[in-house]
Amino acid sequence: MNKITEIIIGTYNQGKYKEICDLLPKGIKKYSPKDFKILTPEESGKSFLENSRLKASCFSKKANLLSLSDDSGLEIDLLNGLPGIYSSRWAGH
Repeated sequence: MNKITEIIIGTYNQGKYKEICDLLPKGIKKYSPKDFKILTPEESGKSFLENSRLKASCFSKKANLLSLSDDSGLEIDLLNGLPGIYSSRWAGH
């Protein structure tokens, strides 16, 4: 098995980027999509998992590196799980 020495963290959110980097071993070189000027793909999935996979796959292919990505949002029981994957667009600008 090959040792992982480099990885692209699939987010433009600086807080998420730092949080994920802090969880990874110090010896791994970590990159952001902005290091490669890669645009975030359209999040067209129907779940957090699908959107995370879309982003990880896109960033991995474009940077030619392993990628780790996530997707998150709010799921409110009283609203039957909404806004879910639409959290960032739910409240407007």
